[in-house]
Amino acid sequence: MRRVKGHYFWLRRTLQLKKAYKTLKKIGHKERRVVNDILHKISRAIVNEALENDSMIVLGNLKGIRRNGKGRRFNRKLNNGFPYYKLSQFIEYKARWLGIKVIKVSERNTSKICHKCGRKGIRVGSFFKCPNCEYSCNADYNGAMNILKRAVGYMPIAGAPLTVPRTRYDEVVKAEKPRISRL
Repeated sequence: MRRVKGHYFWLRRTLQLKKAYKTLKKIGHKERRVVNDILHKISRAIVNEALENDSMIVLGNLKGIRRNGKGRRFNRKLNNGFPYYKLSQFIEYKARWLGIKVIKVSERNTSKICHKCGRKGIRVGSFFKCPNCEYSCNADYNGAMNILKRAVGYMPIAGAPLTVPRTRYDEVVKAEKPRISRL
């Protein structure tokens, strides 16, 4: 995806300098089609994996991902490089079509809290260390395990009703209302 977006960014910049605006418009439509094709393939692979393993899909509710303030060039590569919302929409509709449950959970503080003991740890770059239990691992792995723990509260156990789990900071994680697909 980054390669495709980078290529079309370079192409747009070149065409703007030459003032070829009709060609520029065609290029924009082609870029959108190529990106949508890649997103459809990624979402199909994720949904197929969930279908094969008879599991549900847990997505992070990404809020504030675009606000990082690292500079213009970095922001262009991060923010325009991958349309997270569109990918999550593709995953949701394909999963609903096949009857797979999709849950969105908050990602707040998931990479800062230790998934072993639940205390706040130290995160430096991609490294996480808990001063309480001396556990250390990759911060993304730690965040994924915390998201998994939050999602476990939504899983039905032998016909028991689903409960909304509370996080350590008494933050209620809201479950998405199930939608009925129209045929």
